[in-house]
Amino acid sequence: MANNKQIKGKVALISGAGSGIGLALAKELGQQGATIIGTDINQNRLDRMLAELKNSGVKAFAYRVDHTDRSAVEAFAQKVGKEVGVVDILCANAGVAHGGKTESLALDDWKWVIDINLWGAIYLIHFFLPPMIERKQGQVMITASGSGLFPQAGMAPYCMTKTAMVYLAQILRMELKVHNINVSALCPGIIKTNILKDSKMQGEHNKAAAVEFYETQGVDPAKVAKMAIKGLMNNKGIIPAPWGQVMIPTLLYRFSPGLMIGIGRLLFKQGRNLLGPFLKD
Repeated sequence: MANNKQIKGKVALISGAGSGIGLALAKELGQQGATIIGTDINQNRLDRMLAELKNSGVKAFAYRVDHTDRSAVEAFAQKVGKEVGVVDILCANAGVAHGGKTESLALDDWKWVIDINLWGAIYLIHFFLPPMIERKQGQVMITASGSGLFPQAGMAPYCMTKTAMVYLAQILRMELKVHNINVSALCPGIIKTNILKDSKMQGEHNKAAAVEFYETQGVDPAKVAKMAIKGLMNNKGIIPAPWGQVMIPTLLYRFSPGLMIGIGRLLFKQGRNLLGPFLKD
């Protein structure tokens, strides 16, 4: 693969880079000539990521970071500045999923999803954006979800945080253009990743069914990474990946919110939603 002139020689930071879309982004950006900074909460995944990237000739660094911890992210930013240097491409990718009926969710479940998905992105942006503004250049990609563009029953905390991340990206697009910084929201569909294995879900049978569905029906994260980076470099505000999975229900929801809500109700009665089987009693 020819190196992309917008990527070669740049420093790219990817949170949640130990597996799934994050790992695929790290590989793709590394193959195109970027120095990679990968983070994860799981040290074993980090070690595998680092070994894999270095074995393929990519210059890479790995940091174990709890992105829900403000002071830890601040310390991480300072460490990166000293040990690696400025970050040119920031991918706020770390995230978790949750499946459950809203009336039975514990407050700790809400907090868990909000802290990782939303605050994790906010902390990264807060501490890594100022140097980009000073240098008047940079690329930011926030991994949201197709579920941030249309509602999904049985996934209230997840959909809520991912919708917030889509809007965060669009607001930053408005504000940061003056600083020559591009911002995109990556909105994946059904992807073959560890997110459901790492998720919380009501009922082990529900989790097993969802994991199997994603394993058999999910899109390869490598394909998503290629679409994501192409979209980011072309300054696309929203990057649906793959297009059909994400944009068909998105357009339906925009055309007729009532119809989409009705479909969601029917699917919910069947213990599922547009993303697959989730909540059978």
